[in-house]
Amino acid sequence: MKYIISILSVFILSLISLQSQVLIDDTLAVASVRNSYKASPSTFEFDIYMQRTSDIWRYYANSTFQFEFANMPDYDYTNLKLEMIPQTSELPVVLPGGRPYKIFTGTLKDRIQVIVLGPETLNDVLLIPPDTSVKIGRFRLSTRDGSPIEEKIYWKRPTNYYQAVAFKYHDGDPIPIEILDVETDDNIEMGDVSTSLVSYKDDPTKPPATSLDYFFAHYVGNLKVELWFKTHSEYKTKGFIIKRAVRVPSADMNLEDIPDAAFTVTVADWNDPKFSSMLTGLYSSPTGKEYGIITDDIEYRGVEYIYRLYYQDENDRIIKLATRLVPVPNAVIEFAQADPNPFVSETKVRYFVRDDVRLSCYVYDRSGKQIATLRDNSSNDLLESRITPRGWHETYFKASEITSQGSYDIVFIAYPINDPGVELSRAIVKVLYVRNK
Repeated sequence: MKYIISILSVFILSLISLQSQVLIDDTLAVASVRNSYKASPSTFEFDIYMQRTSDIWRYYANSTFQFEFANMPDYDYTNLKLEMIPQTSELPVVLPGGRPYKIFTGTLKDRIQVIVLGPETLNDVLLIPPDTSVKIGRFRLSTRDGSPIEEKIYWKRPTNYYQAVAFKYHDGDPIPIEILDVETDDNIEMGDVSTSLVSYKDDPTKPPATSLDYFFAHYVGNLKVELWFKTHSEYKTKGFIIKRAVRVPSADMNLEDIPDAAFTVTVADWNDPKFSSMLTGLYSSPTGKEYGIITDDIEYRGVEYIYRLYYQDENDRIIKLATRLVPVPNAVIEFAQADPNPFVSETKVRYFVRDDVRLSCYVYDRSGKQIATLRDNSSNDLLESRITPRGWHETYFKASEITSQGSYDIVFIAYPINDPGVELSRAIVKVLYVRNK
């Protein structure tokens, strides 16, 4: 009987050892650096995540994470300042000295480090579901003297010497046979289970390119153009520059083929204090921003202004983003139409003025005699050298103003408010009056 019990005991111990071996061969957790990028020439940001990948543990206790720049053995890390950005951790974090989790950051001569200290009791510890990543936090690394910082950060190696992660034991949890002498609330270093059970992954993310969502240039009248744009993302973008060229109306050249040397006028430059607050870039960001509105005072009418948007990178290269064309009218009336036509009692004339003008509107009969001056419908002002802004307008021609049926000419005459030297613009609308029988 004793012999049978002994054999059974050996069998059970063998199963326990086999089960422990299976657990040891598994990966307990993955610590990873994600979403890293240079927020400015001297500032670098990154996220730290902890993922539970095994059923051998459930409760995250603490960690020591240490990092370095690649291929820089003599770099003095004490020139760096490391801080966690507030409210970026998914742990229940409090300030140092409080409960339950505390996160400390620091720099040593040969590395930087993040230390996570968890609660003392199991009841306060975070339970992490299987195959779930928890964000430890987002961290900002900057140089104390403002000098440029490296673009990538890596786990300090060898990881089994510099890195450490622990979980808190709960009574009944499966653990390897080598450390059975534990109780609830005890912390177990994952490295004590096996030096290979935490995988440390560097950030494989490619930095975002500087890309444009849109760039608009719009003539708003009175020799003014408004410009605004929005980026999708930015990478090493110090700021933006807008330049312009001018040409007579032409359709024989692709705008993007126009050489940069043709853009001789700088409309706005982020280096200019006047525009720095409007055009300074995000430097590096996976998301973009809307910039503008910038107003450009132009000089000529009846020509095409061409605007080109650039960005300046960290090496001070000026890189083209987009080009836009803005035709500037010579104070013409673009559209004028009467409805109804022919008319019995009155007809409404709608017209579009392409610039701010002084506008007159007269009615002439078949002999060329002026018989009426029309009025603006919205204000009832007489349309005789009246200041009229760019846009849609209406006037009415009424039968009570004439005595006989027949055809009439409604003549619009306009010239720019701020450019009286420009030749007058005209539009003529022919209407037919039919008297009621």
